[in-house]
Amino acid sequence: MYLRLSVGRSSQSSISAFVIVLTASVAAVASATGASAQSAETAELPTLEVETTAKKKTVKKKPTSEPQPAVTKDTSSGTSADQPVVFSANRTPTDYAKVGSSVSVITEKDIDAQSKTYLQDYLQQVPGVSITSAGGFGQTTTFRLRGFNQNYVKVLVDGMDMSDPSGTQTATAFEHLLVGDVAQVEVLKGSQSTLYGGDALAGVISIDSKYATRPGFFQSGNAEYGTYNTWRGAYTAGYGGLDGSNVAFTVQGVDTDGFSSAANQPEDDGYRNGTISGRGEIKLSDAMTVFFAGRAMDARVNYDSPPLDAFNVVDITQNAGRVGTTITLLDGHFVNTFAVQGMQVTRDYSTPPYTSWYDGDRVKGEYRGVFSFNKQLAVIAGADWERTGSETAFDTQRRTADVTSPYAEVIVQPFEGLVLTGGGRIDDHSMFGQYDTHRFTAAYSIAPTETKFHASYGTGFRAPSLYELFDPFSGNPNLTPETSRSWDVGVDQGFMNNRFGFGATYFDIDMTDRIDYVSVGWAGSYVQVPGLTKTNGVELTAFAKLAPNLIVNGAYTYTDSEEPDGTRVTRLPRHNFLIGFTAQPIDKLSVNVTGQYLADNLDSVGYPAVDQKVDDYFLLSAKIGYEVLPGTVAYVRGENLLDQDYTTVVNYQNAGLTVFGGVQFALPAN
Repeated sequence: MYLRLSVGRSSQSSISAFVIVLTASVAAVASATGASAQSAETAELPTLEVETTAKKKTVKKKPTSEPQPAVTKDTSSGTSADQPVVFSANRTPTDYAKVGSSVSVITEKDIDAQSKTYLQDYLQQVPGVSITSAGGFGQTTTFRLRGFNQNYVKVLVDGMDMSDPSGTQTATAFEHLLVGDVAQVEVLKGSQSTLYGGDALAGVISIDSKYATRPGFFQSGNAEYGTYNTWRGAYTAGYGGLDGSNVAFTVQGVDTDGFSSAANQPEDDGYRNGTISGRGEIKLSDAMTVFFAGRAMDARVNYDSPPLDAFNVVDITQNAGRVGTTITLLDGHFVNTFAVQGMQVTRDYSTPPYTSWYDGDRVKGEYRGVFSFNKQLAVIAGADWERTGSETAFDTQRRTADVTSPYAEVIVQPFEGLVLTGGGRIDDHSMFGQYDTHRFTAAYSIAPTETKFHASYGTGFRAPSLYELFDPFSGNPNLTPETSRSWDVGVDQGFMNNRFGFGATYFDIDMTDRIDYVSVGWAGSYVQVPGLTKTNGVELTAFAKLAPNLIVNGAYTYTDSEEPDGTRVTRLPRHNFLIGFTAQPIDKLSVNVTGQYLADNLDSVGYPAVDQKVDDYFLLSAKIGYEVLPGTVAYVRGENLLDQDYTTVVNYQNAGLTVFGGVQFALPAN
């Protein structure tokens, strides 16, 4: 199998050949080895379930040599043994019942249940998340979490920061994140700058890639073909040792002719993406483990400039890696993690007759220590050092920014069921000096009544990006950091041993001195907007296990977000409804259906910009799978089954009815 990691410099045929070869390889492997697989893991394909009660489903722990502090373990009577274990909330393994922050979890089973291609397709279904796209596959995405876009959300893949320092804002390009290697996603909401620094004002998305869940070899993957001449494939292989060592590697890709991103235009805008990734932990002794993670992505996107059906192309390459060691002392009570990571990203644009390029990079050093005193108290303390750099075709002088950040958090359990956390961070920025942030959370679980109350309060800050400061056309060196404060409070309630349940959360975020781009004719610059940008809303979830093989779930998010002058924030629907169900009507046959309705949205159009209402729309998707061999499922799925003619960004169009067929497999090494 051959993957050339230079899409922008290679021909379309090389990537197409890669995807076709990958597809054939996956199908062959699945057919040849499917009889030895265990069928239970793939026969049950549950619908996406997020943020309900603490005991609704199984979420496997992430592979780590790090012991879980006693204070973060839920040992109350009646507690389900399969409750989620969350890492992102406290940067140490924590049982969901003891997490005070609002967090949603997406598992590998959730992903397999729907077999969609991109991570953003699943994030769109998380309460509090809204996604708009300037066209079809691989096109620029606006991701919002509780009303704030992606430059306020920290995205980590196996601990690697994937944001681009050369962008207009330092942010992650969600449109290029595929799910072929994803095992679990945690969506942590609210200001998280205390543990994660700047760019985490609205929350954190932590992504763990696949790993061996038992000793021995394992493999998994999928292959698919469908509408718009779309090919997709992924293959993962790994090994888990008896001593706890673990290693896994994934190769995945997608190639599609696509359709015109500009509305009512004939020229197709294709997309190609090839990604390889790997992770591992090698246990050197009972007290010492070394770990690594790496990721390389190469993509090409054809895009338009409405109303023109332009022949624009952008080639993107991104390479990231992280290595470190975990040292456990004092019989597991003191866990020390040291790590370094680096990332480099390049974007080459061709907008005939012009070309341009943007290069960004990051290097980071990390230390985190977790000291567990007893079942009532643990302390987390550490420090990060980070340098980001950027260079562009329009500003060839390399620009850099450094930040040094010590932090600490205390986790305490005053009595059974109640867990409190409090922490602070000092960010010393090379351009803007010192900024202090803090966060407090509370979680109170009542196991006999299946009730959990949770609340959090935090502050955050975001330094201006290098582009916002130094771009020769729109930069403003007089900008200062944005600051925020956020809080939320909620309850999760289960019934009848978690056969039924609901969750409700209210959230509120205020931002001061927001940075915005102000147009003056065809030009403009970045300016500081005085006053408060306010966002508040409600997230509701519910689920019902109506039968052993029938689960129904639903969610609703109301978001009200205002600029300092009282106008609404655009590209943010006020109402977001989701309903879905999974069923297994007969042995080996699985069905998943998901519907989503988004209403009351605005977009900003023209020069000067004028707000324009975007039509409400309802999207229906479904998947039917049949286990043809133990561990191997053949399926057909469809998106936008009602063929809605809808738009999320004015003058851009989205895909109509699409149908795909494929095969997926997961073969444990027993």
